[in-house]
Amino acid sequence: MKKRLICYFLLLCFLLSGCGAANSESREDAVRLLCLNIGKADCMLLLYRDSAYLIDAGYEQTWPALQTALAQYSVTKLNGVFLTHCHEDHQGGLMPLAESDVAVDAWYAARIFYDQKESKHPAKLAAAQRGQEVVWLDAGMEIAVGDDGRFTVLGPLTVNTDNENNNSLVLRFDSPESSILLTGDMKEDEEFELLDAGLLSPCDLLKVGHHGDNNATSKALLEAVRPKAAVILTSTAEEPDTPAESPLRRLDRIGCAVYVSQEARDALLFTLQDGEISVEDVSWQGVPERAEGIRLAIDTARDTVTIFNENASPLPLNGFALYSTKGNELMELPDGTLQPGGQYVIGTDESTVSIDARWRKKRVWNLANTDIGILYDAYGRPIAVADNGIQD
Repeated sequence: MKKRLICYFLLLCFLLSGCGAANSESREDAVRLLCLNIGKADCMLLLYRDSAYLIDAGYEQTWPALQTALAQYSVTKLNGVFLTHCHEDHQGGLMPLAESDVAVDAWYAARIFYDQKESKHPAKLAAAQRGQEVVWLDAGMEIAVGDDGRFTVLGPLTVNTDNENNNSLVLRFDSPESSILLTGDMKEDEEFELLDAGLLSPCDLLKVGHHGDNNATSKALLEAVRPKAAVILTSTAEEPDTPAESPLRRLDRIGCAVYVSQEARDALLFTLQDGEISVEDVSWQGVPERAEGIRLAIDTARDTVTIFNENASPLPLNGFALYSTKGNELMELPDGTLQPGGQYVIGTDESTVSIDARWRKKRVWNLANTDIGILYDAYGRPIAVADNGIQD
């Protein structure tokens, strides 16, 4: 019920604020934070005066969505790219970005991390692709943005060897117009450490930690930061327990407006100026709307996945990709068109039934644990999600 109410609230907010075109006007001293709707993945673009900063880069397969966003906002140079931590749904787009024509002044990551060798750190590899060095960040460091803006590094303070999410780079952005707290996938362990150190203070906008799951966004954190608005980047279809009821209730109790990326068409745009926050549901200009009526079905026994086109229009498959979350495996689909009412079967080397395309793997879909298949369109947007019917 709470999630349904939030969806209604989102719709009302979009109607009140207007469904934004990608290049909506705002004063140069306004702060804009663009949060992409790319599923359960973090990718945000912060725009202030003449500066542009990327906070996380989503999955490898969602790079086309980030590329589209940069083009929509005429961003040809990023003043900085921040990676909050070394998980695929935050770092996957870094190497495609490094291989693109987009200029990058600096690559930033927390000096503290645990699950990754430094030589294989994705920020280090992305920087090296450009012949650059990663800038390792420690708590207390500041990065100036223009004449009057700045990022402040709040955490991590100490290494967490139990959960890499609690080694998330936590940033605060301040300008005369606004304050934004960016938490990566920080969970309660890191929250309490920052609270004990007295590093968390009121902000206007909160990027909710760890996709809004149960073990993040504690009551103590919210009492300290008291945000006017909060944004959760997630997909319930991909991660069914997000956004979780408990953090939603806590945000509701303090009167915080909550926005969820999955409710947007292509992105949520937050504009902060004159002490106010406006929100727009952004749809990319000149780009087809994401297809509806597309369904996936996974058959673990046959190791196949079937795409059903239940729409009235043909579905071009050019540039489409299929992803298995458990195996972290990605397949680019062959070019073709799926007709209305049609189906398209993708098998593997183990499949013995008739198939339309073969994923050159011995096996893809997990037989023992939950595995989720996600179909992405040519613009890096998830358009269909299915699980393998197995609950962990």
